[in-house]
Amino acid sequence: MGFRLIKDFMFLLLIFSFINDNFIVNIAGESALKAIFGLFILVNIKEILHAFIRPKNRILKTFFIYIFIMIIIMLITKVFYSHTTLASGFLVLMPMTIIFAYLSYYENFERLLYIIWISVVVSSIISFFNPPVDQWTFRRSGGTMDPNEFSAQLLMASAITIFLYEKNRNLIFLVGSLVLFLIVFVYAGSKSAMLTLAILGFYALIIKFGSLFRKILSFKGLIALAIVGLIVLQVDFNKFEAVSGMQDRAAQHGTADTRFVSWEAGWRMAQDNFLLGIGLEVYEDYARGYAVDYIADGSLAPHNVFVKLIAEAGIFAFVSFLVFLYYLFTTKSMQIRQSSYFWIALATYSNVLMGLTLSSTYDKTFWIALALLSNVIIILYKEQNKVKNENTTHFL
Repeated sequence: MGFRLIKDFMFLLLIFSFINDNFIVNIAGESALKAIFGLFILVNIKEILHAFIRPKNRILKTFFIYIFIMIIIMLITKVFYSHTTLASGFLVLMPMTIIFAYLSYYENFERLLYIIWISVVVSSIISFFNPPVDQWTFRRSGGTMDPNEFSAQLLMASAITIFLYEKNRNLIFLVGSLVLFLIVFVYAGSKSAMLTLAILGFYALIIKFGSLFRKILSFKGLIALAIVGLIVLQVDFNKFEAVSGMQDRAAQHGTADTRFVSWEAGWRMAQDNFLLGIGLEVYEDYARGYAVDYIADGSLAPHNVFVKLIAEAGIFAFVSFLVFLYYLFTTKSMQIRQSSYFWIALATYSNVLMGLTLSSTYDKTFWIALALLSNVIIILYKEQNKVKNENTTHFL
């Protein structure tokens, strides 16, 4: 019992450290993240090894093929390019491999979701005490340094909250969580996250709330909507710093321009290193040399999952990653859309969409989001096999 509690505590600490990495570093130093991950492996080595040797569905198979290709490419580029050291390369690949495999088979799925929820709630509370990310903007972040990454976590946690509400039916939990996430989401000031929220919100309305439109279009629904609209119109939202700040950001295009320059540099980098890429985690070292326009030091990152991958690891890794995503998003997709697991899929989609403007290719939080959907698919396969076994038993 005591060792089980240690395992659970280390797992909680691990997920918390991934979501609140900057907070952990500020409190305990840079070595704390490695120490937490090392202790997690030490106390959970049996479960981790079990995750690697268990029977694989096609999602896990394509994931391990992707990792195998990445390792081979890393070894080859080390021999010919020497851009990436083996130590730094394995430090990139090992955590994402262990996390995805371990979480895909994690047995207590709701506990995993509550741990993520708690971690993001704490990150949201931290954001109230953090100063703006720089002196020129209102934007704030939580337990992680980047407001865009923080926004991606908030989108994931919001979808998880709705899923958990369908289990616990606690209205205070639902409203309190979503209001908190919405407030800090606005203060994070991510235009990419706002667009992602709009896209996923529209998708959710189509899939889950088709009947809601019919209710709204009724006479009583229109009257209620009009009353709510009149009340909202009485509020002067311009007095809120975050709202006025977002209006200013919406009118600015400088960030988008610098990202286009960085993306173009990435594609030029990929063309010159088409097969094997330029080396893991060295994109920023070469971006300025491939850019056609000036790139400031703070804009050298690729800000795109796919651009970063094809530029750093080449076409073979890129295609294998796309195949993995294809199976992840299509396996049991109809069944997922028709169940409450739809919200977990939405949590995963939010991170992939945010990945179009974030350099989260090897980010551990990004792989946590992908593992959630993988875990759901494994759960559905187990339920399917259980039904088959029961039907076989009845037949006999």
